[in-house]
Amino acid sequence: MDVAAQPPSQQHALREVFTPTRPQRSSRRVSGRQTELLRIFRAIALDRAHVVLYGERGRGKTSLVNLVASAARSSGYMVGRYTCSFDSRFEDIVRGLVRDLPKSMLAAPVVQDDELEGCEAALPRGRLQPRDIAALPGRLAGRHVVLIADEFDRVEDSATRTWFADAIKQASDRGAAISFIIVGVSDSLEELVGRHPSIQRNILGLALPLLSDAEIDEILVQGGRDAGIEFLPSVREAVIDAARGVPYVAQLLGLHAGTEAIARASSQVEAADLLAAFRRAVEEADPRVAAIYQGVTQGERDRTTLDSLRAIAGGEQDRYARFIVSEHEGAHFIADRWLERDAWARLKETGTVRACRSIGPDAFAFSEPMLQHYVLMREALEDSTPY
Repeated sequence: MDVAAQPPSQQHALREVFTPTRPQRSSRRVSGRQTELLRIFRAIALDRAHVVLYGERGRGKTSLVNLVASAARSSGYMVGRYTCSFDSRFEDIVRGLVRDLPKSMLAAPVVQDDELEGCEAALPRGRLQPRDIAALPGRLAGRHVVLIADEFDRVEDSATRTWFADAIKQASDRGAAISFIIVGVSDSLEELVGRHPSIQRNILGLALPLLSDAEIDEILVQGGRDAGIEFLPSVREAVIDAARGVPYVAQLLGLHAGTEAIARASSQVEAADLLAAFRRAVEEADPRVAAIYQGVTQGERDRTTLDSLRAIAGGEQDRYARFIVSEHEGAHFIADRWLERDAWARLKETGTVRACRSIGPDAFAFSEPMLQHYVLMREALEDSTPY
């Protein structure tokens, strides 16, 4: 495939529509998240609550937060954002959030220093305390502040999580015009921000579910229309099967398959284009995913384990990619499929699957969520190989 030979305008349009490597910023391109968008905005605007948005990678959390931030700014809210890292501390995050607020919003600085960025002059020098957060809105010109801390799961310092809980409690107790939106990878609210009963009533915990099949289909139909190509119905069905409700996977396959169609000067994305997309996605998969797959299946020589892995990957799951396990007469009924005891034991012993204890004793999920899609795409490629 000669990428340089592709029509640049159409290739550019395709990459603007299908963006697996970056979050979406247009509401027109974010499918199936209106319910969550309204719940978050209602929590901020009406309930004066804080929001914890969590879920696995690839679900579209940052894309959703982009829409929330845009809607909040349009409604007159001041919005500050900060992306956390493993070594982020409470002070780093708070100062980063306030630096992101427009300097024009600074009304009553407590520090006189023109070199400070954004509205950082509204914070005192020295070590910040949770009470400094509650006092922040009174030093700004706007009516309400929304502070978004993304990738909060990366924060390793437990004290930082506790201080954030204290900041939320003090801001809520004082009725301060400030709302936090904390975003991260997690199975539960408690896993992300800790157990703090005193702030539960002040927080909306929102787990981001998988998209429906119809919503994944909408991504392909709308995206294809905007890029000037058409995904054939059979191709869309195959993408839906591989994506299992994850928008990132649909975006990735839409981009790769669309690129193949454009390369051969076709306006239709056909089965061969999708197989090429599967092949590229498998070849470029996270090495950790490939290593787990090769290890647990012994390079696909252990066909019993491989068949079990495929059965679970394509089996029944809930809206959060979890499946239920039950035992009966020496066999396990998993994800609506029967598996032998030894095969299930191997998947657990190797860490291929993990228990979701916060959900229930019988709930499990893939330890590495992208493994599910990797398994399904490799299976599709094997089934397409002529013998």
